[in-house]
Amino acid sequence: MTVWVEGATGKAGRRVVRALAAAGVPVRAASRHPGEPHGSVTPVRFDWYDETTWAPALGDAGTLFVKGLDSDDDAAEITTRLIASAPGVRRVVLMSAAGVDRTPAGAPRHALELAVQNSGKRWTILRPNWFLQNFDEDDAVFARALRETDQLYAGSGEARVAFFDTRDLADAAVTVLTGDGHDGRGYTLTGPDSVTFGDVADALAEASGRPLKHLDATPPQHRAHFAASGRPEAWVDHMMHLFELARAGVFSPVTDDFRLLTGKPPRSLAAYAAEVWAAPVR
Repeated sequence: MTVWVEGATGKAGRRVVRALAAAGVPVRAASRHPGEPHGSVTPVRFDWYDETTWAPALGDAGTLFVKGLDSDDDAAEITTRLIASAPGVRRVVLMSAAGVDRTPAGAPRHALELAVQNSGKRWTILRPNWFLQNFDEDDAVFARALRETDQLYAGSGEARVAFFDTRDLADAAVTVLTGDGHDGRGYTLTGPDSVTFGDVADALAEASGRPLKHLDATPPQHRAHFAASGRPEAWVDHMMHLFELARAGVFSPVTDDFRLLTGKPPRSLAAYAAEVWAAPVR
C-alpha cells in the first residue's frame, strides 16, 4: 500500500511522512517544492491549482492523506475533483481541525469534511487542536513575533486551548492510515491540558530564560499583525475567525482520542517547552 501525503513539507505533513517511512510504508510525498527521494519516500510535485500535476503526483497511491486548502471557498469542490480523478484510491484520511464539525455545513472546512465523507471512498477524519509547533515554526502566526520581539501576539483574553503536538498527529495518522477499524470515524486530537496563551508565554519563558510575554491584542491590532505577514486577505480572515472561536471556548475541551488511537498520552505544553525552547529558537 502506497500512501500519498499532501503538504509533505509542512509542519504536520513532513512528520507524517517521516513516521510512515519509519513504519516501512511507501510514501508519495506531495508538495509544490519536492525534495530528493530517500528510503521508501518518493517526493512528487503537486499543486492544488495546477491539475496537470495531479495524476503524476498520485501515481499508484491507494490511500490519501489530505490537508486541503484552509482558506479557499472552493476547497471542497477542488478536493472532490482530486479524489474523483483517482479511481485507484480506496481510502482518504483528512486532516481537518478541532471544532470544524460544529461549524455550519457551508463553512469551507466543514464543506471539505462533507466532501470527503461523500466521496464514495473509505474515510477517516482527524481533527487536531492548534499545534504547539506554531510557536517555533510558523512565522506568520506566532514564531516571528516571539523570536524578534519576545511577544506572544494573540488577541485571546483568557481563552483556553488544548494545544497538540505535530509529532503526536503523525503517530495518530500512521495508526489510521495503516490500521483497520477507523472507517467512517472522526477523532478530535488534543493535548492533555487546556491552557491560556498567557500560560504558553510563561512556559516558553521559563524554558528559554527569555522575557516572553503574552500581548492580548485588540481585534484591529491583531488583524494588522496578521496582514503584515504578507499572507492573502482570505488567510487573515481565517485566522481572525479562529481567534473568535478560541474566545468562544471551541478549542478548550480535552479529549482522550489520541490515547485511544495510540495507547499513549499526548505530549504536554511543558514537555514541548522543555524540549524545544530550552535551546535557542531560530
